[in-house]
Amino acid sequence: MSDLLVLAVAANGRITLNSLTSYFPVGGVKPRYFYRKKVAIGGTEGSLTGAYAGSDMVCLFADASGVYWFKGNRGQIEKIGSQARFKKLLRQISLNKLEENPLPVKKMKTEKKKTSKKKNEQEDKRRKRARRKKKEETSKKKKEEES
Repeated sequence: MSDLLVLAVAANGRITLNSLTSYFPVGGVKPRYFYRKKVAIGGTEGSLTGAYAGSDMVCLFADASGVYWFKGNRGQIEKIGSQARFKKLLRQISLNKLEENPLPVKKMKTEKKKTSKKKNEQEDKRRKRARRKKKEETSKKKKEEES
């Protein structure tokens, strides 16, 4: 799959290919989007974050043969056609300078383990001190009882 574009659209009803331009008039609010030039079939590439409340997701994409498609917020699929038609649609919704979104960076689990390990070490030291203190108190009591 190529040219995957996911848009967040604030809509109350069904969003169709023909109605898409009415949500993003030229000079109006730019759509929030996630874009990838190439996506492996069945792969996941990222996410659309910061979408506003009440937004629906629609996507535009090209299949392996280069035909462009629109998938609406109710799952309906509509044919866009050629890349020229796709680019024209992008101009109509003020996305003619479409840029790929950076992939979200996941925090590494090793970082979490390091902080957890540090906390565990501190807790172990605290427990050892508490045991040592209790042991000292116990031995002190025994010595007092013996005297």
